[in-house]
Amino acid sequence: PPTDLIDRAEEQEAILLAPAPELKEWVLSNWLTIGGELHNPDHDHIAELLHDDETFLAFAWASSACMAKKRMVLGQCEKVMFNQGGWKKARQEQQMRDWFGAVPVYLITVDAAYCENTTDREFCRLIEHELYHIGVERDDDGEPIYSDHTGL
Repeated sequence: PPTDLIDRAEEQEAILLAPAPELKEWVLSNWLTIGGELHNPDHDHIAELLHDDETFLAFAWASSACMAKKRMVLGQCEKVMFNQGGWKKARQEQQMRDWFGAVPVYLITVDAAYCENTTDREFCRLIEHELYHIGVERDDDGEPIYSDHTGL
């Protein structure tokens, strides 16, 4: 994780965010590539979608955890959707294009401070947990059922 992001956030007393292309590459090579050290076939549908569209998934660092419903959030996988209406939507889309070159379908954001200080095992658990949020329905034979509407 970028320690300078954590340091700047502490100085500014704010949560800062930054794109994490190196984390995406690490996840691709370790989890989403057959033969990768942490390859999990449960996520092969993500690899297939990334093969067709490399902007399908992006990663970002947050300088610290956030609170949601009185719980500390260390990672978040979200289907990228924007507020409707003029400049709000334009601003949000611009941020994604500035960070990632395009608007991703899914964005995984993780707490850089937590990742910096946790064990490799706990870090991997966090990433694995977030990847599972990009699920796909399966038929009775275990084959993925893809939706033309959602892409999953």
